[in-house]
Amino acid sequence: MKLNLVILFLISFVLMACGPAESPSDSTRSTYVVLDDELQQLKDDFNDNEGRVRLLFISGPTCGICLRGMADLNDEFIAGSQNDDRLVTFVVQVPALGAREEHVAAVIPLLDGPRVYHYWNEGGIIGQHYTEVMEVDIYVWDFWTIYGPDARWDGLLPPVPDYFEHQLAGTSSKYRRFPREKLLDAERFATEARKYIDAVDTSRFANQGEIEWDESERLADGTVIPVVAQPRNVAVRQHIMGRGGYKNLKRIQTIDKYGRIEANGKSYALTIHSTRPNHTQRTIMVGDNISVAELTEQGEVLVSSDDDRVLPVELERKLLESFEFDGLFVEWPGKGHELEMIGMLKIGEVLAWKLDLLQKNGSHWHLYVNSHGGALLRADMLDENGAPEYIIRQSDFIETSGFMFARRIDYSDGAGRSLGVDIIEEVAIEIEPFDIEEESIAH
Repeated sequence: MKLNLVILFLISFVLMACGPAESPSDSTRSTYVVLDDELQQLKDDFNDNEGRVRLLFISGPTCGICLRGMADLNDEFIAGSQNDDRLVTFVVQVPALGAREEHVAAVIPLLDGPRVYHYWNEGGIIGQHYTEVMEVDIYVWDFWTIYGPDARWDGLLPPVPDYFEHQLAGTSSKYRRFPREKLLDAERFATEARKYIDAVDTSRFANQGEIEWDESERLADGTVIPVVAQPRNVAVRQHIMGRGGYKNLKRIQTIDKYGRIEANGKSYALTIHSTRPNHTQRTIMVGDNISVAELTEQGEVLVSSDDDRVLPVELERKLLESFEFDGLFVEWPGKGHELEMIGMLKIGEVLAWKLDLLQKNGSHWHLYVNSHGGALLRADMLDENGAPEYIIRQSDFIETSGFMFARRIDYSDGAGRSLGVDIIEEVAIEIEPFDIEEESIAH
């Protein structure tokens, strides 16, 4: 099939962006196979597993969205299928977004196991082959396929997948694109894969038996991906939309939270009142005393004496000094913050974007955002040496009036020792009913 000039340019751009390859160290060479342009090893591995269900993924080791999809599929069903001899998975990494061979080893733990095979295709030819096979006008990657037991790869081009999903552009009247309804959904993909797996006739191949697989490895917790070719606004936009979008955030004028704070084995009544633009007050009942920490409308920080504080007074002062009604991530024009994407981190079942934030007031943070739903999972307040001074974790997110918030906020010092936990039981929001154009509020 002939590709038009637009597609040839796109492919050339993607391939040129990768630059010269660098050879992996001996310690990483055994974890993946470097493919030639004939893709012979991949073809052989594919056909050697005829009779099984084969998943074939085309991804990029510096593409945050691709890696999120890989992690989601792993957590949804692939990690739990490492002792299912009816299933094998092939992951082919291509040099999109400036990726090089040296980046491959860092992302393997996101989808790993004895029945998962990883490859590096320096020339990216596999994506061109799938452009032809799928009859689309885009270079094919971030592409997720299922092949049933009868599929064989004979000849130059791979067979047409029995099922596929993708994370590429949607439909277009001018070019042939993948439909939006086939955007990757890990739960749906797993459901389709299981249908093929359940239909496998195991008599067609020699059963390998159970493979020893350490369940503690399956979530790849703590896996660090230092190089991610994703603009910071991807994470910021995801976070804001996950909280309800620009419109809802700007309409909210006051937020009142009611609950308790637990510390030192005791529980105290807690009220947090915040009003636009940047006023907040945190009130705690300590016995018969009312303890108040407040950032006034004039920007003054007021904190009650050390004697009746539950959280350390220094932490409360720094939280007040850093407070912004719309949150740390929302870089409204003119605020002067510096925000950089510095990598990704696997936290339990979540692949989180890690960002470095230097507020205009000098407060320095590392922020961790769920790359799927956009929730701020963790914020590390850094000291002058760049080490965590305080760590704030958020969880148990719920929706109120279209606005997402955490019902549990854990505070700890830099060493991880617990300082207290906010438990939010009720939220009251006052919304100003003015209209605002979503696209008019950008950062």
